[in-house]
Amino acid sequence: MPIEKVLLISNVQKRGCDVDASSMSNNQSWKMQKPLRLGEVLIEQGMLTDTQVKEILAEQRETRRPFGVIAESLCNLSMEAIEEAWACQYAHNTRTVDPFVEVPRSNAKECITTRQAWQFRCLPMSLEGDTLVIATTPKHLRRALKFATSVLGFPAYFVMTTDNRLAAALSEHYPIAGMGTSSVTGDSINRLVTKMRLDRLRESA
Repeated sequence: MPIEKVLLISNVQKRGCDVDASSMSNNQSWKMQKPLRLGEVLIEQGMLTDTQVKEILAEQRETRRPFGVIAESLCNLSMEAIEEAWACQYAHNTRTVDPFVEVPRSNAKECITTRQAWQFRCLPMSLEGDTLVIATTPKHLRRALKFATSVLGFPAYFVMTTDNRLAAALSEHYPIAGMGTSSVTGDSINRLVTKMRLDRLRESA
């Protein structure tokens, strides 16, 4: 699935990559400000100049091609750099939730396995039509996007939470012995995923 199909950008902006849990009330999570644009992110990251962004926008108006596709061909940007900028843009433009205030729904949790939830740091929150709303963190958004584009198979919309809240919620909704709040950011998750894969191979042998 093309990444543009996954990035269902909302017209809001979240400044900063992490927030305190006490500020994650659903009633205050939407920040009605001007959305952060991909060109602005790439300028801030030093990947493009203001002149290059204007050239890309001019060509986009004529060809209707996606900004990232034009930037890749016109300015020799790598797809990895563009995806990183996309992730940064998304994290700023989407909303922040507390998964202990907005409780994940059972029909959404059925869409992702325990291994997938921990491996890709994805906490399914709800199903909105055929779109799965998934909570992750700015740090893990690129990993989660890769899961949505290559594994999930249907549209996803991402919302942000904090590392600690994500780890605690994963522990509650996808419990695994020995996995806790610190596991979502440590090397132990990689060892766990490897063990789960080996166990699955043994069961199918």
